[in-house]
Amino acid sequence: MKKAMIVGNGNCDLSGVDFKQYRFIMACDGGANALSAVSECPHALIGDFDSVERAVNMEMEMLGVVKHHMNEEVRECTDMKSALDFLAKYDYDQIDLYGALGTRMDHSLANMLMLFELEEKKIRGRIVGTHNIITALLAEDEPVERSLADAPEGWTVSLVPLGSCKGLEITGMKYELEKTDLGPDRVTLCVSNEVENSLAKVRLEKGRMLVFYTRD
Repeated sequence: MKKAMIVGNGNCDLSGVDFKQYRFIMACDGGANALSAVSECPHALIGDFDSVERAVNMEMEMLGVVKHHMNEEVRECTDMKSALDFLAKYDYDQIDLYGALGTRMDHSLANMLMLFELEEKKIRGRIVGTHNIITALLAEDEPVERSLADAPEGWTVSLVPLGSCKGLEITGMKYELEKTDLGPDRVTLCVSNEVENSLAKVRLEKGRMLVFYTRD
């Protein structure tokens, strides 16, 4: 699988990350600080660089890191969106977003919703954090099925519908679900579930859902 990594300026602990699994690492502005803290050099840096520490900026220049400067006055999207658009051109199978969650809930929510843009392009997107791993489930022209057995041991699994969802089925979990439709009035039905076996999976006939692997 061809994978890329984006590091944003949100809450970010990169200790223990296997950087070798990624063919390309991009830092969004202040995300360069988090990479520098673990002595990892990105292939490229994108943003207006107002959040990059001076010493880190000098380090990036010395290392010859390619910079994609975003003009704050004319741009119409966030640094994370710009990074995703850039990487989506290069046929990656999966793009992992670190530092995509934080105190700015507007940015955090926007980053979650951008996962659906990747799904539309047949790219698996993941937001990876210390306490959360988030992916998108998108069923438009045909049903989709996905394993949930890759949830880290001991983590909770939650499925949150965005709008109307048709024909949701959950198997191999502590709380299973036969074909069910969800809407705004049942948004919490699939919150806090647990993997029971290696056959755990979800199937959705139509709709959009966010899949959360979480821990306290």
